Amino acid sequence: MNLYRVTDPEARGELMKLVEESRETAWWTQYNLGPGYERLIGLEGAAATICDYQIGTVPGLLQTPEYAAAVVRAWTDDPEVLRSAVDVRLARQQNLNDSTSLKIVIEESVVRRSIGGRQVMRDQIRKLMAMNDGSQLELRVLPLSAGAHKGLITGFIVLRFSESMTAGSAVGFSDIVYHEGVVGEGTYIEQAAEVQGYVQVFLGLQRMALDTRDTNSLLGEILREM
Repeated sequence: MNLYRVTDPEARGELMKLVEESRETAWWTQYNLGPGYERLIGLEGAAATICDYQIGTVPGLLQTPEYAAAVVRAWTDDPEVLRSAVDVRLARQQNLNDSTSLKIVIEESVVRRSIGGRQVMRDQIRKLMAMNDGSQLELRVLPLSAGAHKGLITGFIVLRFSESMTAGSAVGFSDIVYHEGVVGEGTYIEQAAEVQGYVQVFLGLQRMALDTRDTNSLLGEILREM
């Protein structure tokens, strides 16, 4: 994985300017989203690589509609809010650039935890296996047998940007870390040294995780056990 990183503050300012300017025609403006979530969606659309590590649920960019609904129900019973939240997650998947590379690591507990019931989990696991073909998505499962590691505390997302993100740009763009909030908005980490620390942790988790072939084999075993 490319460890390209730019610390020039002008880079971050230009990136956020692009995200804000794109908001006028962005698909997500039809939804009543908080500024932190809107920012995440804008950054997803600009990222060259998204490195996502999760310990609780399947990442939103990979969720089936039924799985997404089951997750959101833990926060709300309002049918309108529920429908809107699921629609946004599906729209994020559909609007993700084909050139964006997804590097995903999930704990084995994520696919063993029953969310939405047996059929919902079976469909979700089938989707993960079908998508994990090594093209746009590289999904790795970190097995429970891995023991202690630096990702035990929380999941996180590293959004990475290429030098040539925009034609004629004089600067590159700094990587950003996002933590999803339990209550309210998520938080962003933008200090270069901290971000690089998260990058190194993610690379370490990748090395500890199963490769894509063994990941699909494990997912198949779990599917047969259901």
